[in-house]
Amino acid sequence: MIKKILPIGALAIAFAGSAWAQDAASLLNKANQMNYEEIETAKLAHEKAGDNQALMTYADTIKGDHEANEESVTALSRQKSIKLEGTDTTKVDKSPMRDLKGGAFNEAYLADQVQGHKEALSDFEHARGQFKSDPDMDLYVEQSIPVLQAHLKMAENLKRHVGAGSTENPANNKSTTGGMGASARNE
Repeated sequence: MIKKILPIGALAIAFAGSAWAQDAASLLNKANQMNYEEIETAKLAHEKAGDNQALMTYADTIKGDHEANEESVTALSRQKSIKLEGTDTTKVDKSPMRDLKGGAFNEAYLADQVQGHKEALSDFEHARGQFKSDPDMDLYVEQSIPVLQAHLKMAENLKRHVGAGSTENPANNKSTTGGMGASARNE
């Protein structure tokens, strides 16, 4: 009787390990794709955003934070022997944002940022607690959530000011009153 229980128990442990590996691989691959898209769209923001300094600063922050996150994803995937699937360039390459500039680009970019960060935050919050047996993955999830929350809040604040009838020329985002004032930057 004991001999039959041991293989079943070992099978359960192997299955649980397999499920963990699938969850870890899934999350790291999603993060890898997310990082690629965020870095590339931040570069696009520098080309298309006009002279909106607040948006440029936001794009720089996004690019830097997602480059750092990508370093974590790469290190964790190596450490856990998880093969990253690579990135799908379609969303960035075929984005309608490529055809926009100035105020129109800014509004589309910020709408994309809000939606993308809500989705990413949902994925990471769903993963919260799934990796209690793996302190490295658990720490990665726990450290990523506040960064994603901050990105979402910044994007929502910028979106509210860009779309709230600012005094910026929507064609080129050149401000007639100095752009977003100190109150907008300090929210």
